[in-house]
Amino acid sequence: MTSPTTPPPGRYGGSRSPTRSIWIIATVSLIAFFSWATWVFSTDPTSGIEWVAFESTGGETSALVKFQISAPPGTPVTCAVRTVDASMGTNGWLVNSYPPSDQFTTQHSETVKAVSEVSGIDVYRCWRDDR
Repeated sequence: MTSPTTPPPGRYGGSRSPTRSIWIIATVSLIAFFSWATWVFSTDPTSGIEWVAFESTGGETSALVKFQISAPPGTPVTCAVRTVDASMGTNGWLVNSYPPSDQFTTQHSETVKAVSEVSGIDVYRCWRDDR
């Protein structure tokens, strides 16, 4: 009696292609990445907000900055304004909240008092207050 050299077809199941596993891993990875990216951008308090300082003046121990905030209508925004001295060290801060507006872009003006002579002023950061 002779034994066959190959098993009968279908006896041990079909062999799976390694490319199928690669496609499954790639698909799961992409879904995970896009889920993570959506979560990050939906929880970022600065997403959808832009601020532009267009005029600033300095004095001895105070400075004035005029700037625009662009945010979705109905969004309350808080901004941090800072002053710097000649060595670019922060010497004054002002954090101010702005109420919701029905306009996309609003203009603001802030004066910041500093502890020493001011050589510059900027709007450091703005973020949404609705979260």
